[in-house]
Formats: sequence, C-alpha cells, structure tokens
Amino acid sequence: MKGMRRDAGGLLAAGFVLMLSAGMTAQTPQKPTPSPSPSPAPAPSLAGKWTMTLETEQFTATPALEFTQQGDKLTGTYEGRYGKFPFTATLKGKALEFSFHMEAEGTDVLMAFKGEVAADFKSIKGTADLGGMGSATWTAVKKPGLLFGLSLEK
Repeated sequence: MKGMRRDAGGLLAAGFVLMLSAGMTAQTPQKPTPSPSPSPAPAPSLAGKWTMTLETEQFTATPALEFTQQGDKLTGTYEGRYGKFPFTATLKGKALEFSFHMEAEGTDVLMAFKGEVAADFKSIKGTADLGGMGSATWTAVKKPGLLFGLSLEK
C-alpha cells in the first residue's frame, strides 16, 4: 500500500503541475495583430473653383477663380467683367502669387495678386496691384467640390 500511495501522490503532483502549466499557457497574452495603418490624407490643394471679392476705393467686384494643381504646378483662370484670363501661380508654404495681362477699355493692364492661403485651404486673403487702375484687397472662398459626380453647390 505504501507503494501505491507514492504512485498516487506522484500522479497527483504530476497532474497538478500539468494543470498549472496548462492554465499558465492559456493565460499567456497573445500579441495583437497590427492593424493596417490608415492611408495618409491627401495633401491640401487649391484645385477647384473659388468665389473672389475684389475691393477698391472705386468699386467691388466678384470675379471667379479656378485653380488646377498637378504636383508642384499650379495654373488657373480669372473670370470677370472683361473676360476669362489664364495664369500660372506659385505657392510657397501659404504664400500665393499669380498675375495675368488683360485688356480693360482698350488698355493693357497687368493684374498682380498676392495672398495668404488659410491653413484649411478653404480661403485666401490678399492684395492686388491692378496696374493703372490702382490697388485692391481681395478674399476668395473655395466652393464645395463634387461628391460622386454630383455638385454640392446650391
């Protein structure tokens, strides 16, 4: 009987160790599966249509701007009372500059604009040299874009 007690005691101890080790492996934390990193947000862009308010001492005008941006290349159009005029622009940080020539009442005029783009790229504020017509201040607000091919404009 003494031999059976030793064997039973040994079996009991072995079973206890086995249960303890099984419990420990079940509680070992699993490494979490890394979730895929989200794709980076697109870089802010001036591309799109803008509503401009141009103010001088003599008048206030509301021409339209449209910017096209492909990489570092920024082009656009200015459309106002005297027609639609293409331009090439530069954007360094938040500083925007563009200019174009237009004919106003028989006179060639260089229109030169400088402005600062807001951090959210939805508005611009600046000054303009209107050649022989004086100077102006201006603001522009970006129009809502397209969603699934449908205009968000009202």
